[in-house]
Amino acid sequence: MKLNSKGKTWAVIALALIGALIAWLVPGNAGKTQADLPKPAAAKRAAATAAQTPFDFYLMALTVHSAFCADGHSREAECRTTVQRPLVIHGLWPERNEPRTYPHDCPAPPLALDSALALELADFMPGMADGLHEHEWREHGGCSGLDDDEYFHQALELARGIDAALGARLATLAGEETTAAELREIADLFHPGLGATLTFHCRVLRDANSAQPHLIEVRQCVDNDGPGGAPRTPLDCAAVKRRDQGCGQHFRIAGMR
Repeated sequence: MKLNSKGKTWAVIALALIGALIAWLVPGNAGKTQADLPKPAAAKRAAATAAQTPFDFYLMALTVHSAFCADGHSREAECRTTVQRPLVIHGLWPERNEPRTYPHDCPAPPLALDSALALELADFMPGMADGLHEHEWREHGGCSGLDDDEYFHQALELARGIDAALGARLATLAGEETTAAELREIADLFHPGLGATLTFHCRVLRDANSAQPHLIEVRQCVDNDGPGGAPRTPLDCAAVKRRDQGCGQHFRIAGMR
C-alpha cells in the first residue's frame, strides 16, 4: 500500500511518538529531559581512564607567577595578561621515593576537560593559554590512574589550600626578602604541620636586576592514599627525600606583575 505525502508525514510523527514513549518507560529515564540523558561521547570518555603506573606519592607544584615571567618568559601568552594571585598551578606530579625516577609520558586518553572545570582551572593555571594543561596531562597526569577531570580537580583543590596558607603573605612580600623558615611559620599558623609538607625552590632570574635568588616554586608532598590513588594526606617532605633547592639563607619574592 502506498502512502501519500500527508500519510507519510503522519507515519513519521507516529514513529517519533512511539520512540519517545519507549524512552520514557525505560527504568531510570522517567522525569528526565533529553538533555538529562547520558550522551554516548561523554559516557565513552567517562569510562576511559589512564592506566596507573606504580608511584609512591605526589608533588603538587605551584609556580610564583611573577618570577616565572621574569625568568625569560615575558613573551608567553600567560605573561601578557594580569594574574591576580602570586601562586599558580604548574602541575601535580606522581613521584617515586627515589628522586629523579618519576614515571612520565604514560599512555592515557586525550585530554577533554569538563567545560566548567576548565573555567575554574584557568583562574589558577594561566599557563593554559600556552597549553600547559595539555603538557601536564601528557607527561604526568596519564601516570596517575585518575581520569583527566579528577586529576585536575585534585590539583585545583591542593592549589587552593596552599594559596590560602601562603598567597596573602607572598603578595605582601613582593619585592622583599624572606626565608624558608618564615614561610613555613606562616604555613604552620594556617594549619599546624603544614610547613614541613612544603619545599621551596629558588634561582637567579634571567630578567631580574639582581643576582639574588628568587622564589620560583613551592611544592607540597602528598600521599597517594586517596580513592583510586588520588592525593589525600600531606607528607613530611623530608621523609620522602625532598628538600629546598637553591634558596640559601635568604631569597627574594618577585614583584607582582
